[in-house]
Amino acid sequence: RSQPGSIPPPAPLMPPLGSQFRGGSAPSAPLLLLALALALALLPSSARAALLLRHRHRGPRGGELQLSAQVQKPSTDHRQYEYVTFPENGLKVLAVEDAHAAKAGFAVAVEAGSFYDPKEFPGLAHFCEHLLFLGTKKYPDEASFDEFMALHDGSNNAFTEQERTVFYNEVGHTGFDEGMDRFAQFFIAPLFKQEMVGRELNAVNSEHEKNKPDQGRRLWEILRGTAREDSVLGRFYTGTTESLHRGGADAVAALRKYHDANYCAPRMNLVMVSNMSTSEQLRVARKYFSAVPRGSCGPRTDFATKKAASSSSSSSSPSLPAAAAALQGPFGGEGHLGQYIRMGTNSTPALWMMFPLEPTQSSYRAGPMQYLNYALSYAGPGSLRSRLKRRGLISSLGIQADETSAATMLFLMFDLTPKGAAPEGLREVADGTFEYLRLLAEEEKGREVPTVYDTLQRMSRVSFDYSEAPDSVMDAVSDLASSMAQFPAEDILAGSLGLIQQADPALVRGLIRQLAAGPGGVNVALAT
Repeated sequence: RSQPGSIPPPAPLMPPLGSQFRGGSAPSAPLLLLALALALALLPSSARAALLLRHRHRGPRGGELQLSAQVQKPSTDHRQYEYVTFPENGLKVLAVEDAHAAKAGFAVAVEAGSFYDPKEFPGLAHFCEHLLFLGTKKYPDEASFDEFMALHDGSNNAFTEQERTVFYNEVGHTGFDEGMDRFAQFFIAPLFKQEMVGRELNAVNSEHEKNKPDQGRRLWEILRGTAREDSVLGRFYTGTTESLHRGGADAVAALRKYHDANYCAPRMNLVMVSNMSTSEQLRVARKYFSAVPRGSCGPRTDFATKKAASSSSSSSSPSLPAAAAALQGPFGGEGHLGQYIRMGTNSTPALWMMFPLEPTQSSYRAGPMQYLNYALSYAGPGSLRSRLKRRGLISSLGIQADETSAATMLFLMFDLTPKGAAPEGLREVADGTFEYLRLLAEEEKGREVPTVYDTLQRMSRVSFDYSEAPDSVMDAVSDLASSMAQFPAEDILAGSLGLIQQADPALVRGLIRQLAAGPGGVNVALAT
């Protein structure tokens, strides 16, 4: 499978004025694009493309009840959508009709991931993801699903994130019906064969071994590991032979318990993309997926709430302002912030700074990470990037935001020059960063936040209206399934594409104040 447990993909951050940001250098935006943003923002709302994403469910007597919610979609999106919840089991389903789809695709996102691992079995969620492919009661041969997909010009994969596990597939149109049947059995009656445990355990362990030389992965793991011991943020996610008890009977029992506790229909999200009509897709989905057990799962866990309960009795770092200290959460308590860690490397010297922030995931409509990305990755005169480059200290600056319900972790990632990797250079990089954040906090006390925010909101509208669907059906269904597990139905597209719908200057100012807390509010890792 793809590398489950790897560094989670960054949140959809907006680069300076709309350029495509993936970390590292980001160019300044063309003035023409800014002019287009302003022009489009002046259009009446009725002139903007919108989509009625239909919600349907059956009433208590079986009669069909139709509801609708207006959801904005990209003006270049020719697809049709229909969202339903199956009354039999509570499964949430999205059907997407794409007349141009070369293949059909389907995916399921389960609202459980590595945060849900039992403490005694780190990596169990990832291990469960692997084993689901290896035979079901209806199709017991462990190779039958892969063979069927290959026979119908298809492929499949999966990945485990911190709060989600996503299984995704594409197949030739003729294989859609039976492919859905076979796929549904993963969630109806998986076998978890004891004889297959050893083989998949080796596959999981191999992924961990492959990750170890990756410098970025190591820095990310080290900085996450500075969280409190009772926080899910600091746990080991991938799994190894040792962490999974060598696949013994106790590991298999824990696996079944984990599956029963988290793989229930109300915590699953099914998406399909096909050239078939949405009604036909839903017919096929209901034929096979209505048998997924409702189970007895509770709602997905809000780890911020758990964090607050576990952190309330602990003291906070005395060097932080009270407001910032109260929001440390997983990094609260003596000794969890203000750390400096050094490791050896054969790669380019790098310095990572990790700033723990209050959870921002539920504030996606305000796009606070888009704002912070703009403020920190801006490359013009006086910017952090230009200051450090001009002094010959860094070759690039990247930004990554990991947003979960437990916390948001913002990473500044510097690739260092030989001068920057020297002791004096490192001090200059650190001092220059803290000084820039202090100046940023001073600026944001005035009108800077609303002014910049307004521009970013207009640019996000342009980016949203002109974004295109992925070329790959596999990418489309995996992205949509993951979005279904994160956002309400009306924001499946807008949330994942980073549309700023409701600016919140007070939230952004508060986050900037947290960033400007100084050396006592950050952990630093150096690879040299």
